Amino acid sequence: MDRFIRPEMNMRHLYFCGIKHSGKSTLGELAAKALDYSWIDLDDLVLQNIVPCRSIREFYQQAGKKAFMEEEVKALRTFLSTTQTPYIISLGGGASDNQALIELVKQSGKLVYLEVDESVLLQRILEGGIPPFLDPSSPQASFASLYKRRHERYSNICDIMVRLPNYVDVRDTARFLVDRLKIEV
Repeated sequence: MDRFIRPEMNMRHLYFCGIKHSGKSTLGELAAKALDYSWIDLDDLVLQNIVPCRSIREFYQQAGKKAFMEEEVKALRTFLSTTQTPYIISLGGGASDNQALIELVKQSGKLVYLEVDESVLLQRILEGGIPPFLDPSSPQASFASLYKRRHERYSNICDIMVRLPNYVDVRDTARFLVDRLKIEV
């Protein structure tokens, strides 16, 4: 069941969170256009700060999880200090593990959890091969564990939870999401 909480007037940003391949970036960009927000992906902000690394994955592998989470907070804090425009900001799939980031998000906007069925996400993830965060000997079991932990965390910390249908066309999913958000935003 979807859960909605009306945003306070001083909370202007919407943060899209969810498990990897839930559509945070794709739907974020489409929803921003429909709702007259600007859009940005937090990973893009982080990339600006981690030169000479060419990718989030490269930085994460070189510097580790803790350093990456610190860069997420730093990048978001800097961005928030320079913008007056309402944004939809797409967070990374592991944002639920970054308590300092979640606190900053909650101070500056509303957290929207894009919930997608576990089997749908696994299928989407495996289309690109088995990623390094899954156990290659048991990708389904390792993803089930990850999904359970992150779903529970996002469900507990989000302000708005939208269970997304698995439409074939992402534009249909975006329309569904926008219709749900129009009720509350």
